[in-house]
Amino acid sequence: MHISELSKYKIPKQFIEKFKEEKIGKLYPPQEDAIKCGLFESKNIVLSVPTAAGKTFTATLATINKLSNFPVKVVYIVPLVALANEKYNYYKKLFGDKWRVAISVGNFDSGDQWLAKYDFIVCTTEKLDSLIRHGAGWINEIGLIIVDEVHMLNDISRGPTLEVLITRLKEIVPHAQILALSATINNSDELADWLGAELVVSDFRPVKLYEGVSFGDKIHFLDKEDYGINGVEQENSILENTLKLRKQALFFVSSRRNAEGLAEKLMKTTRQKLTKIEREELAKLSQNTLNVLEVPTRQCKKLANCIKYGSAFHHAGLLRKQKQLIEEGFRKGLIKSISATPTLAMGVNLPAFRVVIRDSKRYYRGIGASYIPVLEYKQFVGRAGRPQYDKFGESILVAKTEYDASELVDRFIMGEPEKIKSKLAVEPVLRMHTLALISSGFAKTEQALLDFFSKTFYAYQYGEISIIESKLLEILDSLKNWKFISENPGKLQPTRIGRRVTELYLDPLTAHDFIQSLKPHKSRIYPFGITQLISNTIEMSPLLSIRSGDFSELDNLIAEREHMFLQHIPQQWDIAFDRFLQSVKTAMFFEAWINEKTEDQILSKFRVAPGELRGRLHIADWLIYSLQELALLLGAKEILKHIRKARARLKYGVREDLIPLVRLKSIGRIRARKLYNAGLKSIADLRKIPLQSLSRVIGPNISYAIKEQLGEKPTKPRAHQTKQFNLEKF
Repeated sequence: MHISELSKYKIPKQFIEKFKEEKIGKLYPPQEDAIKCGLFESKNIVLSVPTAAGKTFTATLATINKLSNFPVKVVYIVPLVALANEKYNYYKKLFGDKWRVAISVGNFDSGDQWLAKYDFIVCTTEKLDSLIRHGAGWINEIGLIIVDEVHMLNDISRGPTLEVLITRLKEIVPHAQILALSATINNSDELADWLGAELVVSDFRPVKLYEGVSFGDKIHFLDKEDYGINGVEQENSILENTLKLRKQALFFVSSRRNAEGLAEKLMKTTRQKLTKIEREELAKLSQNTLNVLEVPTRQCKKLANCIKYGSAFHHAGLLRKQKQLIEEGFRKGLIKSISATPTLAMGVNLPAFRVVIRDSKRYYRGIGASYIPVLEYKQFVGRAGRPQYDKFGESILVAKTEYDASELVDRFIMGEPEKIKSKLAVEPVLRMHTLALISSGFAKTEQALLDFFSKTFYAYQYGEISIIESKLLEILDSLKNWKFISENPGKLQPTRIGRRVTELYLDPLTAHDFIQSLKPHKSRIYPFGITQLISNTIEMSPLLSIRSGDFSELDNLIAEREHMFLQHIPQQWDIAFDRFLQSVKTAMFFEAWINEKTEDQILSKFRVAPGELRGRLHIADWLIYSLQELALLLGAKEILKHIRKARARLKYGVREDLIPLVRLKSIGRIRARKLYNAGLKSIADLRKIPLQSLSRVIGPNISYAIKEQLGEKPTKPRAHQTKQFNLEKF
């Protein structure tokens, strides 16, 4: 079907012209199939196709059709914040002033009522679930639900919430069209049947994929001529072959450590293939990456050094800005290879000519080293081949022996992706969603609760919910005992605190532990006790692991600070003691942060990289906020100031004396300490000091910004007035 034929389906001409500008001439076969199956007739569709086969464009067509012809809203559900940002930027640019595009991620304790003014809303799974809990009225206006990466139902951490969310949306807006986008899976028919959807399955790829195995001195392909390589260092040999073709490569490995090590190893090859202009551009990119933090860590320095020579690593330990710089450098062709953990395969759209799976096995706790799922392999290789640049793409599995090579071909290249299975029968998830269903009035009786779960994908797959039912009864008893719900005759009702727990998006068990820990404490509580309490929650998992050298330090610390703990300290023989120890070590990590240890010091002592640090701080802020809200409900006003102070210190990573200073824009923990050490300890001090004198401490530009924030209208200092030094108390 030619793109111009879309006009007969009421796709406005302005968008057809935009698509032509984007070099879209014809629809892909799966896109045509989706239209034939009723995409423009409000029929539910499951589109199960490989990566880069046009899922997003199909969603775009469905959106344009819906918003052009009906007074409804469209929600686009994604599993990750990075994906949400990517979709938001794309649709904001595409729709321009035609429709209002919004993004809503994070901040679970908000109904985001401002979204009522928007037509197209991008949300993460958890955020949309939270919006429903807060009673967002505009939910009833949804006419199209796009569920991206719906195969995430198979994920133990995110799948259950996605399943409950879809089930709720089917009940709240039963006439809304559902478009579920999925990678190729083995039981897409089950998924379509559950959703009452038409199924579109295809192995079509706009760029042909050749899958192969590297072993010895050759890269072997099943249906393509082999490449001869130097078999001494396979990874560098594969990359050298890639660069000879004037192409780029993504290498997937099993861990962050492996990603960093491989990037350094590949640097030997990439540095030899750079032009003078590329070296100059990479030098700038390297400096930008290095200076994302005020004080670079050894990880930052390692990354910057790799980038300088055209190689990079990419994993969850990096800061978001660093990842963006790497992705931008790769898209421009400056970075020749990226060594990445599997998170990149789930993140932003970053294709390459060649994808190399260096590690086909991964360590799983309690199991050991095992092969990765075939579905994950398919996600990796889906990145190979760029429609704009390549006529074909290549994926290469790295084998150590001839036997390994044969095994990899049979398992991955010839193998079928696993079936996705519901992971709903997980107690913490059931606890959380049971209270939410009761609090929102969705399930007012025990039978209504069971009826809801009988409509889930779990019930569809297993034919009954007896396992879930027995767990639900236990959960209801716990919720009653914790006074989160009450039952008046046969009617389930949330208590005031139970409803608040749901709004805070907490596991009820976490909320119960918080309440029990707060009750005995009527006066002072300590930051260390607060951070240990929030660390010992399911939301903070996984906690920092305990190493053999940690036990003595932890034992001494527990003995010295016994009075600081809000939780009861388990006996050493109790099963809960191991996790308690991990929570204490995690609290030590947070304490290092609020005592102004640098990111590099934290990385050295706790092996927590800056990206992970930011992620844990984000969770900690949410948990301390929740603790604060529960303390308010309990009337524990005496300890509120201690909780709020701890939250501020965690947010900024400072001791208590710097809190007034770091609240100013452009003043981080390092600049704040510099000001304090110069005798500028308060906002009043900053008001008194002349701009010129302040500039000598912290520089003219920051000084000017500070004075503006304080309501002054200063004159910008001259360029020669930029020398900085410590002031005596003035």
